[in-house]
Amino acid sequence: MPMFYGALFTWTLLGLLVGRGFSRLWKAGLIGVAIMVTVDYFSTSYNLYVYPGAIVYLSNLPLFLIIIIYGGAILYLNWLPARWGRRLLYTVYFAVIVLALEAVMHSYGMVVYPRWQLWYSYFLDVGGLLLLAFLSDFVLLPNKRGKKLFAEN
Repeated sequence: MPMFYGALFTWTLLGLLVGRGFSRLWKAGLIGVAIMVTVDYFSTSYNLYVYPGAIVYLSNLPLFLIIIIYGGAILYLNWLPARWGRRLLYTVYFAVIVLALEAVMHSYGMVVYPRWQLWYSYFLDVGGLLLLAFLSDFVLLPNKRGKKLFAEN
């Protein structure tokens, strides 16, 4: 049930802080979910960490965690700077926030580490967020001809 409240909180924040920008960022947010689902699927398969006590699971991942990550990816992308030097600094700071939230989840027993340490997650978070920043450019930024690579319908 705590993940349900986390999802509710994340999407309330999303509505208040992003608002109409959601229509621009929703596709890029799906990229963030794809990265997270891929990493967490293999990590839970190899028993590095597990998510016990969730209500609904999709391939060993709690449904509400996926919803939280989708909202978090959109929040991350909403303020992502255009220049890569600033993106790196922004990503390092954002990963600290993500790590703090993961520490809270660990303290409440929502994630258990049989073969993992909390500080490992920081490097995984930075790498995943930088990959999201790189791949989101293909969805959000126009190509050299002035058209988006994945055009709106």
